Amino acid sequence: MRNIKIGNKIIGEGNPALVIAEVGVNHNGSIERGIELIEKAVKAGADIVKFQTYKASQIVTKKAPRYWDKKLNDDNGGTQFDTFSKLDGMKIDGYKAFKKRCQELNVIFTSTPFNIPDVDILEEIGVDVYKISSSDITYIQLLKTVASKGKPVILSTGCASIGEIEKAVNIIHSQGNENIILQHCILQYPCDDQNSNLIKMQKIQEIFPDIPVGYSDHTIGIIIPAMSVAMGALSVEKHFTIDNKLPDSPDHKLSANPQELEDMVKMIRTIEKAKGYFENGHYPAEHSAYLNARKSLVSSCNIKQGALITENMLTAKRPGIGIYPEYLDFVVGSTAKMDIEEDTTITKEMI
Repeated sequence: MRNIKIGNKIIGEGNPALVIAEVGVNHNGSIERGIELIEKAVKAGADIVKFQTYKASQIVTKKAPRYWDKKLNDDNGGTQFDTFSKLDGMKIDGYKAFKKRCQELNVIFTSTPFNIPDVDILEEIGVDVYKISSSDITYIQLLKTVASKGKPVILSTGCASIGEIEKAVNIIHSQGNENIILQHCILQYPCDDQNSNLIKMQKIQEIFPDIPVGYSDHTIGIIIPAMSVAMGALSVEKHFTIDNKLPDSPDHKLSANPQELEDMVKMIRTIEKAKGYFENGHYPAEHSAYLNARKSLVSSCNIKQGALITENMLTAKRPGIGIYPEYLDFVVGSTAKMDIEEDTTITKEMI
């Protein structure tokens, strides 16, 4: 598997899972709130703080229906345009302020472009990595433009077939860019736990063994994204907000708040420790138990030197520092080389 370097992080097998705090547009147009989100994400342990860069008029028609659960909205209806047009006012100076604060806090800044002009904005700001939304996996022109910048590309795969993923990967490769991270994703907002389908993430990793594969989450809560690491995710993206009750952006209600993000990161790091490594035999942590919890053959009576050892002279007891009970047939019929007191662990030197 190819290791991908993003800023001061390495993504790939054997490295800690990359944690992406997806702020999106949960700043609600406020630079101050965006900076607060960065600071809280860093405190929680995020590796990347990600925003979204778009203009509503460039990504959606005015009549395109919403596709997320209506309970996420603050109004009684409306279109995607109605939502996005409330949230697309962040100017380039705001993104530059976000980038500056991320640099000060030694966290990676990026933003998802939704159209080619957005890439130009992000190039001017300077990003270390690009994230492509699942919704744009078939937007070939955007993929080519992003890939041509030579930065690592994180590509979400929601709704996509394996063939569509393969085509997108090939397009990025065609621009001389080999630094790809794929992220399994389900485009349901919010995503029901039973629809997470983390097995598809594992299948994607199996089909693309040279590319690190992670998970982009839209469930409520932190169990599923943490579980994805146990199932092999090498990057984890979670929507992030200061307050789940904030208006305008439907993401607020399905996002992790600062405490939840911190708890998620702790869970992920604990899971990574628990995954450990393969040892064919006992692990160092088991050494004391290896010696003292297993059983050995033990004399059940006094055995005189030169006596022929019979089965009724033996039993099995802890510790396991002597001859294991599985070798009983070899001990029975042997001769005692010394006097053996009752309740003595039998070793090979005694027979």
